[in-house]
Amino acid sequence: MTTNATTSAPRALIGKGTLWLSMGMLVLGMSGCGGAPYIDSRREAGQTGMVGASTPDRVAICYSSQSTTPAEVQKLADSECAKTGRTARFSHQQQVVCNLANPTRAFFNCVANP
Repeated sequence: MTTNATTSAPRALIGKGTLWLSMGMLVLGMSGCGGAPYIDSRREAGQTGMVGASTPDRVAICYSSQSTTPAEVQKLADSECAKTGRTARFSHQQQVVCNLANPTRAFFNCVANP
């Protein structure tokens, strides 16, 4: 009985290590895939004001540079600014601020059409 108790402990540790390694590989794999870009314009339930990074004058788009081109991000920003009759002009971006699938946030100012 003593040998079984001794051998089961290392097996349990190996099982846990394999689980953590598998979870880590899954997270790393998902971070390279990238999801569809989206406008960061969250709202609180029952309130009209935005709590996300976007405002009516500044559009914030979360995206992955691995799966989204700059032209696609610009097009999404242009479509959002077009709702108020304006066009989007790139301002700046931040890294690792949205989520694992879309870690980059790009900011565009909505400006009057030329």
